[in-house]
Amino acid sequence: MSKKIDVNALSFEQALAGLTELVEKLESGELPLEESVSAFEQGVKLSRRCEILLDQADQRLQVLDDDTAERAL
Repeated sequence: MSKKIDVNALSFEQALAGLTELVEKLESGELPLEESVSAFEQGVKLSRRCEILLDQADQRLQVLDDDTAERAL
């Protein structure tokens, strides 16, 4: 993932793919220290984006679940 990408504009799938790519690079142990730190920082941003999108999806599902429960009464 390029550093110039707006993480806030990524879909969940895009953010997760970028995070997976960064983890693979970090686990390879081939990145110099500075690149590893930058990759880690980008990974934190991507992880937070995924968390935000999952929270939003969870809230939407909760609303649907509440609506379904109310209709069942």
